[in-house]
Amino acid sequence: MSERPEPVQKLAAGVNIAALERREVSYVELSDSEKSLISYVFDAGIAHLKKVVPSIASDIEAQKQLAINMAGVAKATFPVRKNYSFPSVPGSLGVAWLFPQGLKWVDTPSPSNPCYTSYISNTWNIPITAGTNAYILGDGTNFYKANPNTGQNTFILIFNNGVIEVGSTPSIQQFHLISEGKRDYGIYTVDPLVDIPIEKNVAIYQYPTPLGALFISHDRGVMLGFKPTRSGTATIKLLGLIFYEHDFMSSLRWAT
Repeated sequence: MSERPEPVQKLAAGVNIAALERREVSYVELSDSEKSLISYVFDAGIAHLKKVVPSIASDIEAQKQLAINMAGVAKATFPVRKNYSFPSVPGSLGVAWLFPQGLKWVDTPSPSNPCYTSYISNTWNIPITAGTNAYILGDGTNFYKANPNTGQNTFILIFNNGVIEVGSTPSIQQFHLISEGKRDYGIYTVDPLVDIPIEKNVAIYQYPTPLGALFISHDRGVMLGFKPTRSGTATIKLLGLIFYEHDFMSSLRWAT
């Protein structure tokens, strides 16, 4: 399949998407077999979400075509053209639901491993202090990028309304999303009822993402910060997919 430029909003498939400064992206149409395996991984995650948080599962399930399209963007973005397989094998691309070591793959980020974030390594936990900025992506100075290392490139898709906090007390009312190419955006806020659990008898809170789904490549930095309203530890889980070159996840990972 040949690579071509595509408008981001066309690939969004009816889903709000945080394009920031990116109006067009490179895209490769997937083969039918590749689309099937992306669908398989996506559907498996949705099936479990339905057992735990049906209302959130419904929001994410509607973004299936976006997931398939972004797999095509990831394929075009990686320096070496490879095809998807599941599970991944040497020389292929893989897809998985986003997990802590996929977001922060080393304990100490650096320009060569730019996974800057406030997350504690190997967890979905962020230490927070009321009134002091914390960062899901970036660190206030350095922008977050997906893995740029040869043979281990990654590409991340965080679904629209896919920022979820688990715990007795929600922590956030203000967010700030910018990118290296779009630094002039102001903050956005959440509605006053975000502190009401999304499911009865389950302490799970869903944050709206009014700018939409967010995709992150190895060549464009983004920063997503927030202002905590309490002190302690926030467990914030991101519902999304990670597309990757096989060597990034050829064996079990631990950030050290």
